[in-house]
Amino acid sequence: MDDIIGDARSPPRDGWAPEIRGAVAFTAMAHPSVRSGNWRRVQLDSVFIGVVNASGTFLPVFLLRLGASANDVGLLTALPAFTAFALAIPFGRWMQRRRNIVPWYSRLRLVAWSSYAVMAAVAAILPREQAIPVLLAVWALASLPSTAALVGFAMVMDGAAGPGGRFDLLGRRWAIAGVVATVAVALGGQLLSAFAFPTNFEILLVIVSLAGLGSYFQSSRLVIPDQVPVVSSAQAPVRERLAGLWRLIVANRPFVRFELRGFVYVASIGMSMPVLPLFYVHEVGAPDAWIGVIGSAGSAGSVLGYLVARQLARRRGATMTLLPSLLAAAIAPALLSFVGWLPAVAALAFVTGVAGAGAQLAMFDQMLRTIPAEHGVTFSSVDQSLSNAAIMIAPVVGGLLTVAFGVRETLLVVSLVGLVALVLFALDARQRAASTTTVPEGGMP
Repeated sequence: MDDIIGDARSPPRDGWAPEIRGAVAFTAMAHPSVRSGNWRRVQLDSVFIGVVNASGTFLPVFLLRLGASANDVGLLTALPAFTAFALAIPFGRWMQRRRNIVPWYSRLRLVAWSSYAVMAAVAAILPREQAIPVLLAVWALASLPSTAALVGFAMVMDGAAGPGGRFDLLGRRWAIAGVVATVAVALGGQLLSAFAFPTNFEILLVIVSLAGLGSYFQSSRLVIPDQVPVVSSAQAPVRERLAGLWRLIVANRPFVRFELRGFVYVASIGMSMPVLPLFYVHEVGAPDAWIGVIGSAGSAGSVLGYLVARQLARRRGATMTLLPSLLAAAIAPALLSFVGWLPAVAALAFVTGVAGAGAQLAMFDQMLRTIPAEHGVTFSSVDQSLSNAAIMIAPVVGGLLTVAFGVRETLLVVSLVGLVALVLFALDARQRAASTTTVPEGGMP
C-alpha cells in the first residue's frame, strides 16, 4: 500500500515545500487567493466526480445483465458497506494522526476508482457465471481505500471551504457534480445502445476510472490547515483505546442523537438500492436508453435540489431545508409502487433527486455542527461506520423483502422507514426550537 499511496510528507504537487505549504494552509482563511484556489479546484473536481457518480446508475444493471440475482445486487452495496463498517473507525484514528490528510485523501480515492477499470477487465476475460463473484470481490476490496478517503472527506471540505463557506461550497460542488452526472448518464445510456453487450459496459467502466484520475489531479492540490496533533495511544491495550473512544463519543450528546436519526434515514436509502434496479428492469421493462433517462432525471433533480437548498438555508435555516426534503423522499417510493409508465418513473426520479440533494446537504451541515474540530476525523469515521452499518444491513433486508413480497410492496416499506426518519428529525427540530426560545437574552442557545 505504501508504494501506491506514497508518503503523505512528500513534497506536494503544487511545488511548495511542506513547511511553506503548512504556513500558507494555516493562514488560508486570511488569504482570499488560497481560498479561491481551493474553491476553484473543488468545483473542477466536481466535474470528474459527476462522471464517477453516473456509474451508480449502470453498475447494478450491468450485474443484472450478466445474470446476477437480487441478492447479488444487494451484495453490491452490502459488501463494501460491511468493510467500511468494520474499518472506518480504525482508518479514522489513523487519519487523525496525519498532519496533512489531503495527499492521503486524493490518492486513496484514485486507487478506489481504478477498480472500475479492473472490473471491465474481469468482465472481458472471464465467463459470465465466473465474472459475477469476482466483480463483487473487486468491489469489496475497493472499499478499503474508499472508506479511508471518506473518513477524511468532511475535514477536507470543511478546511477548503473556509469560515462560513461550507454550505455554499458543498452546494456548488454537488450541484456541478449533478449537472455532469445528468449529462454523463444520458450519454452513457446512448453509449450502451451503440455497442454490443458486454463491450458497452466495459468501455463505460474504463471511462469512469479515467474520470477518477482527473479528480485526483484536482483534489491533490487542495490547501487546508494542518490538523491538531493527537497524542497516539497505540501502546495502550485495545480495550482501553476502545473505552476512550466510547467516552469521547457518548459525551457528545448532540452527535449521538443526530447519528441515531441519521441511521434510520440512511436505512431507508439502503433498502431501496437493490429494489430500484429490479423495478426498472423487471417491473416496467425499461431498456438501457430509458434507464439512462431515469438516471439523468434523478441527477437533474439533484442539481435543482442543491441550488434550492442553498437559497432556502440562507433565508430560513437548514431545518426548513431538511424536513420538506425528508417528506418528499419518503413519499416518492410509495408513489413509484403504483406507477408503470416510464415517463412517470422518470418524473418521480426527478423528485427523489431534488429531495435527496436537500436532505444530503442539510444533514451534512448538521453533522459537522455537532463535532469538535480537534477530533473531526475521528467523529467523521464514527459517522461513516454507523452509516455503513445501515447500508450493510438495509440492502440485504430490501433484497429479502423483494423475494418474499415483491418489488412494489417493498417500495411501500421503504416509504414507511423514510417517514419514521422524518418524524424523528421533526421532533428534534421542535425540541431545539423550544430550548432556543427559553434561553435568556444574551445567553448561548
